[in-house]
Amino acid sequence: MKRIFSLLFLGLLFPAGARASNREHIFAMYPQTASVLPLRRTRGDFAMGRDLVFGIDGNPRSYASALIYLRSAAARHYAPAQTLMGLMYAKGYGLPKNDAMARQWYQLAAKQGYARAQINLGDMYAKAHAVSRDFVQAYACYASAKTNSMVGSFSYRNASSRMVTLRGRMTTVQLSAARRLVGRYQARCLAD
Repeated sequence: MKRIFSLLFLGLLFPAGARASNREHIFAMYPQTASVLPLRRTRGDFAMGRDLVFGIDGNPRSYASALIYLRSAAARHYAPAQTLMGLMYAKGYGLPKNDAMARQWYQLAAKQGYARAQINLGDMYAKAHAVSRDFVQAYACYASAKTNSMVGSFSYRNASSRMVTLRGRMTTVQLSAARRLVGRYQARCLAD
C-alpha cells in the first residue's frame, strides 16, 4: 500500500515524461527548486564546517574537514563562512596563524554588510592586528556593525559596547573624525 501511494505521489510530482535524472527538465518545470538548491547547499556546508570547528552536535573537532566545507561555502560568497575562515586564520585553527589573511576574509564578509565580520575587523584596528592601531577606523567598523544589526541582537549590543569602550580611549579630534567617517560609511574600514 505504501508503494502505491509513493508511486502516486511521484506521479503528481513528476508529470508524465519527466524523469528524476533529467534535472534540467525538472528545473524548467519547477524553477523555484533550482534557485533554492545552491543556497541550501551553501548553508549546509557552512553548518557542517562550523560544527566541525567547534565540535557541535556530537561532531569531533576536525579543522581539516571543516576547511573543506567552509572553503566551499566561502567560495560561494557566504558571509558567515568567510567570517569563520577569517577566525580560523586569526586564531590558527588548523591553519598557520595569519592576521593578514584573517583581515582579507573579514573584509569580504564585511563588504556584504555582515555585522560579525565588521566587529572582528574593528577589533583588528583597535588592537593593531595586521594593521596599524587606528581607533577612528575601529569606531567606523563598530558603527557599521551596529547599523547592520537588529536592535537588541547580540551583534548590536556587542558593537554598541565596543563603541562606548573605544570612545573612552579616543581624543575629541579622533571622535569627531570617526563620526565624519561613519557619516560617509566605512570608506577605509572596508578598503582592500
